[in-house]
Amino acid sequence: MRLLRLVLLFAAMLGIGYAFAAIRLFPAAEDPTDVDFTEIPDLTGVSLAEAGERLSALGLVSTEQGRLHHGEIPVGGVVAQRPLPGQLARAGDTIVLTTSAGIEMRRVPDLAGLPGGQAATLLTRLGFEIDVEETDESAVAGVIRTEPDAGTSLPLPARVRLFISQGKAIVSVPDLQGRHVDDLELLLEEIDLRLGAVRYQVEAPEVPGRVIFQSPAPGSPLRGEGFVSVIVAGTPPDPATADLTRDAVRDTVSPIPGNGEARGEG
Repeated sequence: MRLLRLVLLFAAMLGIGYAFAAIRLFPAAEDPTDVDFTEIPDLTGVSLAEAGERLSALGLVSTEQGRLHHGEIPVGGVVAQRPLPGQLARAGDTIVLTTSAGIEMRRVPDLAGLPGGQAATLLTRLGFEIDVEETDESAVAGVIRTEPDAGTSLPLPARVRLFISQGKAIVSVPDLQGRHVDDLELLLEEIDLRLGAVRYQVEAPEVPGRVIFQSPAPGSPLRGEGFVSVIVAGTPPDPATADLTRDAVRDTVSPIPGNGEARGEG
């Protein structure tokens, strides 16, 4: 009987010791239902200082991280927050705030002369919205001007109007071989072309005053107001100032690709 009591006493003491150790080493997990959650307010447009005060009153911590340009919220106002408004946070949680850097200003670049597509791409990359208007103000293809003018500072988003010329129509160069030099200007003007360099080859066997070579060649495409240069057989009206050539005809006048040759140049 005495031995039984000792065994029971030992077992009771062992159980109490095990229970104590379990409590000390493996405490019960915190019941998540006992934690108080707070709904995060919407702080959009609120100044950073006021946002910090409102969050502090709810037991939350605020921190600023970055700035973004904004067209409506003044400098220093909250434009974004993380976590988002309406989500739940526990006391001591940190709310990350992004503030406004104010309105972004951008200068309209000088686009005169650029191809329309290239100018439109550049404006888009700079953040501008674009309106395109075709115009016949210039014979040269490309951007003529912008509204507002180049150099104007605008608050983004802003709209810029591009005035673009398609240039003169492309025409086919007529065959001037055998034509008299006195008839060339009028003949070319009728199809919106211009007479360029006129050279003379004194020793040419052809009839004097008649075209023996031209550049560009007959049938070549040339934009309106482009120049056509010629070599004429015979002696020029004013030999003292004329452009004479004794070289082979094929080596005297280079082809003219566009409108850039000045009258009288080779």
